Amino acid sequence: MTRYRKAITYVPLKQWLTIEMAALSIQSLLWWLLVSRLAGYSALVGGLIFVIPNAYFAHRAYRYQGARQMSLAVSNIFRAESIKLALTAVFFAAVFTLMEPVHVPALLFTFAVMVVVGNVLRWLIRPRPQR
Repeated sequence: MTRYRKAITYVPLKQWLTIEMAALSIQSLLWWLLVSRLAGYSALVGGLIFVIPNAYFAHRAYRYQGARQMSLAVSNIFRAESIKLALTAVFFAAVFTLMEPVHVPALLFTFAVMVVVGNVLRWLIRPRPQR
């Protein structure tokens, strides 16, 4: 009988965040070039409303690894998800109340595209075992 040891998987968070920021930069630049400067700025803010809470979630959710720390990992995931949703709501409320000129289609469209990009990245970037 061959025994194998299962390795702890490593989630490439830096690569994930880099791809998200590149997609956000491209979208903001396209809105700025094709529509207006305000649309580009609003697109940047809309993307950041997605990226910042998502980065917080990733940082908190993948803090603990291993079977011995499973209860800490699970509680951290639930806590991080609720804080992520609250941050997203607070950021949207702050943008709509504090930011005077807003190009709403650019803001919401970029947020929606970033949600799709984040879900696609979950399928494309698979966790790798640590060596």
